[in-house]
Amino acid sequence: MRRAHCTFLLCFAFVFAVLSKADQPINKFQPHVHESFTPGLIQQTVGSSCAYTVVISTSCLSPKYTTDQISIIFGDAFGNQVYDSKLVNPFTITFEQCSTNTFQVTGSCSLEICYLYFYRNGTVGWIPQSVEIYGSFSTPAVFFFNSTTVPEGEWYGINKCQNFPSAPPPSSALRLQIIPGWFLYLILGILATSIFLSY
Repeated sequence: MRRAHCTFLLCFAFVFAVLSKADQPINKFQPHVHESFTPGLIQQTVGSSCAYTVVISTSCLSPKYTTDQISIIFGDAFGNQVYDSKLVNPFTITFEQCSTNTFQVTGSCSLEICYLYFYRNGTVGWIPQSVEIYGSFSTPAVFFFNSTTVPEGEWYGINKCQNFPSAPPPSSALRLQIIPGWFLYLILGILATSIFLSY
């Protein structure tokens, strides 16, 4: 009987851990990996091209300098995006520790830029501090990375958009979102109590 109690407690702890993990959504306002993001996923507005000034501050925690290739993509919630496959500043050492680099890029016109992602290809590493984007027709956008490392080979950034297009979640995830996590914990607690009282 004691073995049955232990088995039940282990199962209960496992279910509790899984549900508590599933109940914590990713804070998209914080830097994170976007696993399903690829350039060109959302369509650019045909026939429009705007100039943007992108000011990137590199953290003092970053390597002294990096030779890694850094790509950037940013845009709005309506399908306008700007993509530069390799940011290079010909006048300074690009992405030197504790430095600020300014880039000129062109792409689809946007009124409100609400997401930005970096892609790093290389082995040295790079840690951004913040990014400011100024466009001819858009309001200035600021993204804070708070000295978090951009992982190699993945799109990493911040999404402040209200309706950023993404793949639909699996049906099991939908079911978990319909029932609040606290309600599931309550049911499991009542079940556990009734089983213990019956012994």
